[in-house]
Amino acid sequence: MVDHEADILIDLGRLRRAQGDAAEARRLGGEAVTLAERCGYVFQGADAHLLLAGLERAEGKTASAREHALEARRLATCDREDSTYKVAYDEAEAMLTGL
Repeated sequence: MVDHEADILIDLGRLRRAQGDAAEARRLGGEAVTLAERCGYVFQGADAHLLLAGLERAEGKTASAREHALEARRLATCDREDSTYKVAYDEAEAMLTGL
């Protein structure tokens, strides 16, 4: 069931962020990024980077938030125009516009 682990980590990170535990949300997001990179889960990687971008933006860390948003946008396209993860791509674009 390792193919679901990144999604679980991302969802737990979102929950921790909503509960006000940014440090734990960041840790979970970082684990999700590592897992996604190791396993080649590019769309989950996009979601994990969006989680981290949102956390960074909330703390006023604009440069870091921008880096995560750019990586999320890159991963959301999966290097192919015909397989874009539209929800993540649009969220990354909106975040980049707002930074």
